[in-house]
Amino acid sequence: MTNAYELRNHFFLEDYNTAITREDFENFFTKTKEKVTFTFGGWDGKSYDGESRRATVYRTTVKGYEDVRLIKVGKGLHYIEEDTEVLEKATGKYHKRASWLVDVKRK
Repeated sequence: MTNAYELRNHFFLEDYNTAITREDFENFFTKTKEKVTFTFGGWDGKSYDGESRRATVYRTTVKGYEDVRLIKVGKGLHYIEEDTEVLEKATGKYHKRASWLVDVKRK
C-alpha cells in the first residue's frame, strides 16, 4: 500500500513545510463525484467519539498515488486512511479516518 503522507515529497512546501500553493493544488488534484464518510478521530478537537463528516473525494495525478482518496476541509488537504476504521459511538457504524497532509494556500 502506498504511504499517502509521502505525497508531500512531490511538492515544494511553503510556510514551514506545511502548505502548497493554490496553483499546485489546482494542477495536481481533481475533484470527483465520489463522497466519503470519515472521522478525524479526535485530533480536530471535536470528534473524540468518532463523530463523522462527509466530504467530496479528490484524486491526484502524481504517479503512484492515483488511488489515494483525499478530501479538502477548510484549508486542509487530508488523506483517507483506508486501513483504519473508527467506531462512531452514537451510531455504532465504522468510518475511515482522515489524516492531515498539507494546507492549501489562498491565491
